[in-house]
Amino acid sequence: MPKTVWHNKKDTIARVEREYRALDRAVRRLGTKGLEEPVPGFGARARIKRERWLRKDALAHIVEWKSHQLRTLRGEPPDRTLRGLPIARQNRLIWERWHARPAREIVAWHRRVGREVRDAMRALPDAYFAKRFSPHWPNELVGASRWHREHHLETAATGSGSSSRSGRRGPTSVRARAR
Repeated sequence: MPKTVWHNKKDTIARVEREYRALDRAVRRLGTKGLEEPVPGFGARARIKRERWLRKDALAHIVEWKSHQLRTLRGEPPDRTLRGLPIARQNRLIWERWHARPAREIVAWHRRVGREVRDAMRALPDAYFAKRFSPHWPNELVGASRWHREHHLETAATGSGSSSRSGRRGPTSVRARAR
């Protein structure tokens, strides 16, 4: 049974900022050329070859889910095009939305969403953070982002590891594990 965690504004924002900086370092190391390369092993069992992801697709995936978390922080409704769909279909729609765009556009979006998330979190009252008890919160901004960064972006820099889905993500929600 996961333990209850008491969140506070300062520590939560610091965790989110640390993950943002780690992701941005990985993006800078890869550069736009590296982001245009395939994620090793990702989509290898896909029925059709066009479903194989490039590293920029993995970045777009991370940022799309961060954008979802941003809407939640702002009290905005979720993306209607993704609402109610199975996770696999949501991820496919995200891929279709971003795959044809150049890596530099996705990098710019990553940085814009990062700024907006930090601004939105700073604008929230302390009480908002005190109401969160899950040890995984805010998962899209920290845990899921870290897992995808490590398995789909940093494997290029180190040349080690596989991006196979069999690797453990650590403690995440059932929903996040489905991604």
